[in-house]
Amino acid sequence: MDRLRKIFNRQIGVCYSMAQTRRRWLAALAASASLAGCIGDGDSDGGSESDGGGKVYGTTTGSGDDGSDGDTADDENTSEDGGTGRAAASIQTSDHEQLGEILVDGDGTTLYMFEPDPQGEGSSTCSGDCAAAWPPLTTETNPESGDGVTASLATFERSDGSTQVAANGWPLYYFAQDSEPGDVAGQGIDGFGGYWWVLRPDGTPVRPDVQIREHSDLGNILVDGEGMTLYMFDSDSQGSGSSACSGGCADAWPPLTVEEEPMAGTDLDAELTTFDRSGGSTQVAANGWPLYNYAQDSEPGDATGQGVQDGWWVLDPSGAPIRDIGGSSEGDFGGSSDDETGY
Repeated sequence: MDRLRKIFNRQIGVCYSMAQTRRRWLAALAASASLAGCIGDGDSDGGSESDGGGKVYGTTTGSGDDGSDGDTADDENTSEDGGTGRAAASIQTSDHEQLGEILVDGDGTTLYMFEPDPQGEGSSTCSGDCAAAWPPLTTETNPESGDGVTASLATFERSDGSTQVAANGWPLYYFAQDSEPGDVAGQGIDGFGGYWWVLRPDGTPVRPDVQIREHSDLGNILVDGEGMTLYMFDSDSQGSGSSACSGGCADAWPPLTVEEEPMAGTDLDAELTTFDRSGGSTQVAANGWPLYNYAQDSEPGDATGQGVQDGWWVLDPSGAPIRDIGGSSEGDFGGSSDDETGY
């Protein structure tokens, strides 16, 4: 009996020792887990601190325990209407090889304006699919101007509640197909009912001095940067670098002048040259023909000077005169020879 009691007591001791060891193991594991939580890689569910201890700015995506989004993005955010913005949008200037000084964002990405937008009215005509292709520049606070930016900056509320930035009254956009800083793939594109242009530091659109527009009766013709029809004059000598139109003639038919080298639009075949007029201004010629506007054309699409006095003609993309009267309706590049204004 005594021997059995001793064996029983030894077994109880072994079990007690094993239990003690198990408790120590569990305690050690718990301590390790706690320590690992203290010295981990620094990431937390909130994502409020970066690896370097700095604040991470931006919106979040996903679902967090506090009802906020879980995954922190960069300092950019996207509105429901496709807009891309920053907590504080920064407008800078960049020197583009072909276009000169233009407006860009803080990362150097090109900014554009849209011709159908009403300048200075604080509204945008680009939404839905348009805003997906041309994301508006949005901001959460007042936009900031970089060195060299002389355009006045303003903001307005879009239909989705986001705040879009405008320069010189023109709402600003990106082009989704610009993949890196310096790209200007959106320049001069005709899309969603109008043309898209980059902007100068003062917020004026950078339009070609001479470009092409399609006329329903006359075909493709030359127009200026504002879309106003351009003409040549039969009394001029092609390639002479001089004009036969001055005084009252130049009042009725204002010459197209520039201060720098003229910029040609897409698919323009005519060679653009310049010459000095007697008054000191620099006139543009296409294929050797001096170019003029017509004072009685009141808006883009008018071509009421076509055929006036049987001596003024629009030009095709090669710079050749189109000696065809065509239609007669204003606003549709129509022409009429009934107006005797001219020389």
